[in-house]
Amino acid sequence: MEISVACDRVSLDPQLVSRVEDAIYAGEGSRLSVGLVVVGHDEIRQVNRDALGHDWETDVVAFDLRDADLDEAGPDGEIYVNAEMAAQEAAVRGASAQSELLFYVAHGLLHLLGYDDATPDERSSMHELQRRYLESAGVVPPAS
Repeated sequence: MEISVACDRVSLDPQLVSRVEDAIYAGEGSRLSVGLVVVGHDEIRQVNRDALGHDWETDVVAFDLRDADLDEAGPDGEIYVNAEMAAQEAAVRGASAQSELLFYVAHGLLHLLGYDDATPDERSSMHELQRRYLESAGVVPPAS
C-alpha cells in the first residue's frame, strides 16, 4: 500500500499498515493495489463533499477505482483516512490514535472488498471484522 501523508497528526507505522493489510487479504482471499491518503478534517470534508455530496468531516472515504475509465493503469482503490478524527476519538476512548487510524484503514479496505455498512447490522459486522483483523495483525483495536 502506498501511503501519502497530508496530515501528520497521528504517526502511522507503515509496517503496521502492511500487517493489517496482509491480515485482511489473507482472511478475505483477495489482494488489491491501494493508495492510502492520511488527511485532516478540512481535506476529508472536501473529499466527502466532492465525491458523496456530504458536507461534513468523516473518518474514512474509500474509492473503488477498478471500473474507473482511466487512461493509464493505476491502483484498484484509494482510501482517505482522517488523522485528526482518529486523534480525537482515541482521546475520548483512552485508546491509541494509531490503532484508531488503523481501524479506519481496515474499514476502507473492507469497503473495497465489497462490504457495506448501510444498516446497523452491516456496520456492526464490519466493525467486528475490523477488530478481528487488527488483532490478527498484532494491533490492539480501539474500544467500541
